[in-house]
Amino acid sequence: MTKQWMMLIAIIMLSACGGSSSTSNTTKPATLPGNASLPINQGVPVASQIRPGVEIIADGSSCTSNFLYSPNAQTVYIGVAAHCFSTDTNSGVDPCESNNLAIGFNEISIENASQPGELVYSSWRAMQEAGETAGSNTCVYNDFALVKIHPSDLANVHPAAIAFGGPTALFTGLATVGDGIFAYGQSPLHLGVRSRETKQGQITGVLGNGWAYEIVTDTPSLPGDSGGPIFTATGKALAVTSVLSVGLTVNPVNNGVVNLERALKYAKDGGFINASTTLLTWADFYSAGDL
Repeated sequence: MTKQWMMLIAIIMLSACGGSSSTSNTTKPATLPGNASLPINQGVPVASQIRPGVEIIADGSSCTSNFLYSPNAQTVYIGVAAHCFSTDTNSGVDPCESNNLAIGFNEISIENASQPGELVYSSWRAMQEAGETAGSNTCVYNDFALVKIHPSDLANVHPAAIAFGGPTALFTGLATVGDGIFAYGQSPLHLGVRSRETKQGQITGVLGNGWAYEIVTDTPSLPGDSGGPIFTATGKALAVTSVLSVGLTVNPVNNGVVNLERALKYAKDGGFINASTTLLTWADFYSAGDL
């Protein structure tokens, strides 16, 4: 990581998760842009479904997932943080010099799935392939991965995020300091308490020339919330939780979260994932976290 990022803060990669989900009385259908034939349940989301915010476990590392994505009518990915698939997480190694699980690694446990998932994209591997310079903003902040859900589990997938619902759309452009946000994380350290898993707060900084944001929330994120979803105040998919920073700043406990639009663009522009890969959305967003 850069000296600027590490000077006043100790960065702890978040690497475990767990938690709870619930049901809702909403009946509005999911919005599946360009993928109307996907066999995804569009009714009321239930706790037993594969949804944004479920637990992902790979090679002993456990994280919270963020959102669902699809490149075509037969495939669904679930998003995670790339550092969840690196053996060098927490070791201080630059992501562009790290050791990572191989693309195609297919021993990934997805909460509520009957079959393991398969790693299809890791920004930490992709940046090495692309020859990015260690210490650059791209290497420091680009922390995003995609896991393919097994075809036999697609009928049990729902686009609505645990607690909040949505995402209503992908946020485009650059958010600003002071903008409100909502976040979700399933760290087992929250003890399954919904009020600890759901968080609200605001953006306190724009990092890496727009690659990431610093946020502060009412409930601190803990190891295990890593990879979880960050929403704008209106429920758009804004970012992915990457790091927990503890230091001597005005806000001593804050999170570094990856700009999702930027992370997706990098994956597409580099040819690492299909350019048609689309965020799966749902019409309703519950800012109280009571879905």
